[in-house]
Amino acid sequence: MKEKIKSLRLNITISALFSIVIGALLLIYPAESLATISRVIAAIIILAGLFIIISQIYEYGFNAMGIVVGGVLAVIGIWLFLAPGSIVSIIPIAIGVLLVVHGLQDLGLAIEGVKAHAPRGWLPFVFAILNIVLGAVCIAGAFNVVKLATRLIGIMLIYDGISDIGIVHKVRKATTTVVDSTIIKEENV
Repeated sequence: MKEKIKSLRLNITISALFSIVIGALLLIYPAESLATISRVIAAIIILAGLFIIISQIYEYGFNAMGIVVGGVLAVIGIWLFLAPGSIVSIIPIAIGVLLVVHGLQDLGLAIEGVKAHAPRGWLPFVFAILNIVLGAVCIAGAFNVVKLATRLIGIMLIYDGISDIGIVHKVRKATTTVVDSTIIKEENV
């Protein structure tokens, strides 16, 4: 039991230190970290495309359609590898478009509310315009939004690592006390 706890503490401590390091890198170097992550994803896409091409040639007797699909996938992977920001920027742009569309829908509802003489009819207009502005900010500053989110993730990972180390320390102290008192009780018997 003591060896199992010791092994578990070691695994958690190593994982915690890894979280702290990755979190610090994301916090300090968000753009570079995102570019690296994007390039890793792009490399996986390139390898998948090449694997499809090879499998279509050797396993299926030169399947032209499969080779084209693999080639397109590999070319997309190469493009993403050369322009890693394109992967990262897609997410906030998509969210920004969603916010703008919802803001426009909300604006339409706000107009209907004013026509129906809803109380505080100006409030839905404020919310709708805020949605549109936030969507525009996401679209215009897509990479900056992702860098901010990356920094927040870095802070979360650092917290995770530090809290894991603190928990391991507390549990180690508690289990050492339990083990020591058990040995003392067994010796008295």
